[in-house]
Amino acid sequence: MARGIVTRRAVLAAGVGFAAPAYADVAWRRLGPGFEHTTARIASTIGDRRLDVVRIDPALNRFVLLLAGAMGVAPRTARQWADERGLVAAINAGMFRTNRLPVGFAKADGRVVQPSMSADRSVFVFGADSARLLDTSCDAFDASAHENALQSIRMVSCQGRNVWSQQPRMWSTACVAQDGDGKILFLHARSPLSVHDFVDAVRALPLGIVRAMYMEGGPEATLVARGAGEVIERFGSYETGFNENDENDRAWALPNILGVVPR
Repeated sequence: MARGIVTRRAVLAAGVGFAAPAYADVAWRRLGPGFEHTTARIASTIGDRRLDVVRIDPALNRFVLLLAGAMGVAPRTARQWADERGLVAAINAGMFRTNRLPVGFAKADGRVVQPSMSADRSVFVFGADSARLLDTSCDAFDASAHENALQSIRMVSCQGRNVWSQQPRMWSTACVAQDGDGKILFLHARSPLSVHDFVDAVRALPLGIVRAMYMEGGPEATLVARGAGEVIERFGSYETGFNENDENDRAWALPNILGVVPR
């Protein structure tokens, strides 16, 4: 969000390496082809302490980047975006500027929408049959080589480190991650943690996360997934210095969405 561009940027510091855990301990529930959901608990002191995780196989699903400012439409809730565009999953497409465009570089369907590269080191790149999280400290990023790209703040480096420094501020969090098999994960926790603690919490789970990228926090942090006859809709609430409670009862309209469509 525009108001969070400064307050949510933390000084990144190197952490320690880790070995990605096995995936077998997670009870995944199938929502569709190559599309699964699970929940876990996080150690927050506020709210339901629930973490939702949606796992997407890029071989069976494709990603879409929807930017209201570039499309000339009004912001919508994630569920409205999903309903209108036939998405089976949707999550925030990073923080945004006052003009509603993403803070970092953004390219959608071959068109560069936000040309400015920020200092952030994560870039989610995807095309017709692939998707990958890049870490620009160890991966080359050539915008011309990718049909779609979205830059945001790195949470887990290519060495598997938690690179978000500890801080007293905390909020609801939405992020995108990649596991050791190359599958893409959408993660959402309404209950607040510092981002450093959130990263440690999800790395400790048997999800096999090897890279992660921050997407949004506070009341705007949203995840929607549809399948197996149900709709999962999760939105945030708590944010230090802005909305210090767990009382938000509605999904906020979002200008930018990263969505998933079955192939």
